Amino acid sequence: MRQTLSKSERLNKKILIDSLFTKQCPAFLLHGFRLSFQTLELPQESFSAVIFISSKKKLKKAVDRNHRKRLLKELYRLNKEPLVQFLEENQTPIALSINWVSAESLDFHKHEPFFIKAIQRLISELKKNLKPTLHLAD
Repeated sequence: MRQTLSKSERLNKKILIDSLFTKQCPAFLLHGFRLSFQTLELPQESFSAVIFISSKKKLKKAVDRNHRKRLLKELYRLNKEPLVQFLEENQTPIALSINWVSAESLDFHKHEPFFIKAIQRLISELKKNLKPTLHLAD
């Protein structure tokens, strides 16, 4: 599998982004990573549509927020294979938001094992509940 993050894998539909921040949306916090996800009913170009979030409240400068988002993108790009493989096997497209919420600064090499655990936890959460929860009409 190619370790890329194509345009089709990026979340850009406002309705999907808004759905990730409702109280009904499943989410969990693990080692500073907050992942919210929503299974989708309609087939997508790719099985995972991802958005990376960096809070303006914690990082005032845009350059710092962009740096954090770049680190999150790189962590996802390098470690997404088990998730994408699971989604393809189960024909389950998802919308996913990834956020670093810890007060500690994000260090790529130090936090990569924790990100891998977060992806594994996401897969186990998806295994529990494989029914679509959001219906979209284009």
